[in-house]
Amino acid sequence: MIIIMKNACIFFLFILISCLIFSNTVYAGVVKDDAHETAKLWSIITAGSLLLMVIALLMYNVRRSAISNEQLLKLNNEITRQKESADIINQHLEEIISDRTRDLQNQNKKLSAYSSYLSHQIRGPIATLKGLMNLEHENLIDKDECIDMMKRCVSEIDEKIIEMSDMLHHSDRTT
Repeated sequence: MIIIMKNACIFFLFILISCLIFSNTVYAGVVKDDAHETAKLWSIITAGSLLLMVIALLMYNVRRSAISNEQLLKLNNEITRQKESADIINQHLEEIISDRTRDLQNQNKKLSAYSSYLSHQIRGPIATLKGLMNLEHENLIDKDECIDMMKRCVSEIDEKIIEMSDMLHHSDRTT
């Protein structure tokens, strides 16, 4: 665009110089009316000056447009770079969320299995204790024998609780 403006400027300067030469030739004596020729000369000078002003303004606008275009291009490149960076960050965050979701689902499965196991392991000895208490209450079992069996059930419950506590602590270390 700047090259076109320079060529146009050179062309208009050439026309202006040609007009000035033509007017000087006319003024030199070819035409006899001096007042008319002077007015013609000033008209040509005025038109040439106006053309030069228009060319100068056009060149100024072209330069300003070129600078604006360069600035817009830089801003566009910066926006593109920031968008690509944000896309990479978003992709990384999505991967982190996916990993955490998968971990939480695995932990929930383990907790559900542990809860079922805990319920099953504790429920058996407690049912035995309840049965022994009913037998003793109805005097269907000897009191000393009932106490011995209750001690075994309590010991079994204690062992199950310790075993489950170890499983829970061991499970925390591996996750």
